[in-house]
Amino acid sequence: MSLNEKIAWYRREKKLSQEELATQVGVSRQAVSKWELGETSPDINKLLSLARVFGVTTDHLLNEDEGPNRSPEQPQEEPPEPPPSGQGQPRNLPGFIGKMVRRWGWLAGIYIALQGAGVALVGLIARWGFGSMFAASKGMMGGFGGFGGGWTYDGPPELEGAVMDALGVTPQVSPLSGIQGFFLGFATLILVIGIAVVIAGLILAYVLWKQGKKGD
Repeated sequence: MSLNEKIAWYRREKKLSQEELATQVGVSRQAVSKWELGETSPDINKLLSLARVFGVTTDHLLNEDEGPNRSPEQPQEEPPEPPPSGQGQPRNLPGFIGKMVRRWGWLAGIYIALQGAGVALVGLIARWGFGSMFAASKGMMGGFGGFGGGWTYDGPPELEGAVMDALGVTPQVSPLSGIQGFFLGFATLILVIGIAVVIAGLILAYVLWKQGKKGD
C-alpha cells in the first residue's frame, strides 16, 4: 500500500476529517487532500507528525510492502481491568441479601434472623433502661403529689393516664414527660424492627430450605 493510501486509510480509521488531520499536523486541508491523492508527499517533519497522530512508525508509512493491518505499532484494545477488591459489590440491601442467598443458601435466613435478634435485644435493653431511669427520676420528684407527698404511680407509663383518670387524680405536668415518651418510643421502634427482621429471616430460611429439599 502506497504512502498516500495509508494516509487516507489511517485518517478514516482514526475518524478524522481532512481538516482535523491538517490541524494536528500543522498544514492546510488542501495539503492533506493532495497527500491522499498522491499529488504531493509530506516532508520529513510532516511525516513524523503523521506517524505520531496515526500511532505508527515512519518506516511503516514509507514501506509500500506493508499494509496498515500489519502495523507494528497498531494500537490494540486491551481487556478491561477487573475492579479492585471491595468494588463492584452490591451496595443496596436486596443485592446484599441476594448475594448471601447465592453463597449460603437457607443459612442466609438464619444469619438475618440472628442479626434481627441482636437489634431486638438492643431495643429491649434500651426500653428497660429508659423506663428505669425515668421511673427513678419520677420517684425523686415525689410522683404526682409533689416533693415527697401524694400518691405515686409505679406502673407502665402507657397506662399512667388511664389509671389517673380512673382514680380522679389530677396529675402534675412533669418536664420529663415529653423526653420520656420520645426515648421509650424510639426504643420500642428498635424492638419492633428487630422482631420483624427475625420473623423475615426465619421465613426466608424456611422457604429456601423447602426449595433446597425439592431440588434434591
